[in-house]
Amino acid sequence: MNCKLKDRLIIIVFALVLLSVGFAGGQYYLHRIYQRQIEVSYRRALSEFATHLQELTIELGRSRLAQSDPLRDSIGADLRRLVYAAQSNMGELPLGEIQTERIAGLLAQAYKYSFLFNPEQAERLYQQAGRVSRGLQNILVQKEKEFPWVSWREYLGARLTFGDLLQTLATINNDLDEFKIPLRKGEIEGEIISPQEAVSQAQAFSGKQELDFKVTKESRGSPPTYTVEAQGEEQHLIVEVSQKGGVVLWMATVQTIEEQRLTSRELIQFGNSFLLEKGFPPMHVTDLQLLQNKATLTFVPVRDGILRYAEPVKVQISAADGAILGFWGVPYYLAQSRSGQPLERTAEQEWELEDKIKRGVEVLDQKLALILNGKQEEILTARLGVQYGEEYYLIYLNFESGAEEDLVPVASPEFF
Repeated sequence: MNCKLKDRLIIIVFALVLLSVGFAGGQYYLHRIYQRQIEVSYRRALSEFATHLQELTIELGRSRLAQSDPLRDSIGADLRRLVYAAQSNMGELPLGEIQTERIAGLLAQAYKYSFLFNPEQAERLYQQAGRVSRGLQNILVQKEKEFPWVSWREYLGARLTFGDLLQTLATINNDLDEFKIPLRKGEIEGEIISPQEAVSQAQAFSGKQELDFKVTKESRGSPPTYTVEAQGEEQHLIVEVSQKGGVVLWMATVQTIEEQRLTSRELIQFGNSFLLEKGFPPMHVTDLQLLQNKATLTFVPVRDGILRYAEPVKVQISAADGAILGFWGVPYYLAQSRSGQPLERTAEQEWELEDKIKRGVEVLDQKLALILNGKQEEILTARLGVQYGEEYYLIYLNFESGAEEDLVPVASPEFF
């Protein structure tokens, strides 16, 4: 064999080895990317599925007490929406992780029930949905403790900092994104602040002066805002500050909370203390939602003896140590420019309470409340804190006509 032929063979063999190594390396790299995508998709679907089942359970609970056709129609529409969403999530979940056949049957029954409102089936569906919801929450907690391809913190951080999504993020957690700002929303008053002042406001409000905050975006929306972010070792903090007046509209912390050690009463105390420290007037707590060891509390102001539900403030708190994780006060701040407007009552209450509630429902508390109807208009209601069996609800009756406007489950009479 001559030297030229030998050199060519060596080159060919060397090239084949390089191609083989490159192909194997490329396949491994693509495989890792694919695994990352699958993990992200799976975690998103599981988280959304848990949220939809939790909301479905709440709606089924409400349906057991609803008496009027308009409210039943509204609840039925919500049930069908949640069933569709949950069924979509199921299509993205891996077989074997969850008993999908049983859950599919439960969702099918809930869909049929949304049209018929069979009283005999209501309690059974409510109990079954509650068990599935609690099971999903337990799965989420377990997944937090595993070492994943893509951690929850990394994934959620990427989602929260994704460009245009910041402009629509008006929630602390998944439970807050359906609240709608009233049509008479008002405006935020004050002088225009600089980006440097926005950073100072974010540091002071969050109490995280040790973190390096930076303005990452300026929005010209309504109202115009600065988005201020900071990254710590175990948390990612995002604060939205109004350019006019320099008030913190919302704050969100991406952080894993491993356990719950605080009671609801202690969490409410932490929330009240935080709001008083930030200069808010005394507020009335109306709700507490606990998800992944993070408690979201809803507070509303009280003026002239009336609860103002169109002006809520929400605070998210770590159920482990009481640390403040999130805040949302957009409707409250927007309403301040019209807060001095007197409430006009067109008529007095002319209906009997006993005629408006289901037999067996015990009224424990009654207050006046301004709430938003389906057209986002404020209406005056009689807010009843009631007990039905071992559960508690808030029933809102139109002050003038006595018609049911809304019905909301609460954890205890603490929220009456």
